[in-house]
Amino acid sequence: MIQFPVIVTFANQKGGVGKTTLCVLFAHYLVAKGVKVRILDCDRQMSVVRRRKADIDRYGEEAIQFLADPERVSNAEEVYDMVEKIFGNQDYEVTLIDTPGLVLNEPNKLILQNSDLIVTPFHYDKMTLSSTSTFIMCLDMMKRTLGQEMRARLYLIPNLHDGRIGTRSELMLWEEARDIFSRYGIVTPKISRVSSMERISTVMPLDQQLKLVTPAFDKLYLDIFGSLEQFRMSAKSTIEQKTTEKPVITEMIPELTDTDAPSDLNFETDNNTTTDGKPE
Repeated sequence: MIQFPVIVTFANQKGGVGKTTLCVLFAHYLVAKGVKVRILDCDRQMSVVRRRKADIDRYGEEAIQFLADPERVSNAEEVYDMVEKIFGNQDYEVTLIDTPGLVLNEPNKLILQNSDLIVTPFHYDKMTLSSTSTFIMCLDMMKRTLGQEMRARLYLIPNLHDGRIGTRSELMLWEEARDIFSRYGIVTPKISRVSSMERISTVMPLDQQLKLVTPAFDKLYLDIFGSLEQFRMSAKSTIEQKTTEKPVITEMIPELTDTDAPSDLNFETDNNTTTDGKPE
């Protein structure tokens, strides 16, 4: 079982795949389970914090269910200090980290290295599959380089899925991608593309939103807590705490090269095909 406090990082080098939306909805999901949770917003756009401020102005602070903190981290030392604070704070069982479209510089590598779960949303389209594959390659190389110093388990969430779209060849490609991604992490059930997912709130999720994300989030919750039962604070004493109050830091993680890349992760974009699968 994962030791507490737990760090769950939402990350993909591809932007626009729904990292922030799923991060906020997972916070709501955890609150509904009785878990004390906070979000650290490490995206330069500060999407979660700006949304939270707007919700406070509208609903008042008494409506707030979880904490959302802005964290401006620009170098490895600042990331180390941030993670050290998380390790030393037992007030929250789970800390969620929302990241930007990731460039794997040293600060971002430190975040990933000290995470317990890495959640990577993606779309079933060629461009996103290719970008997500590159991100998975980088994670795989980090794990092989760092060994036991990188404990994170990878979850891949097919997000904003529209079952009406896709040619026969694309559907075959998507099934192949799912099989290949499953070699590197756990691919959750799909989350459908519906209009309600566009209306995210940090105060109260829509019932339809939680219904859509629950099958995927149940996988994460089961991994963290070992059961889908409601989390009880009285059971906290039986859950292992992290044995160290210091985050892991590695001075240098080598950059990915072509020779390091697994050969199965290769989803090249066909320049003669549009994103909806129709020839130009």
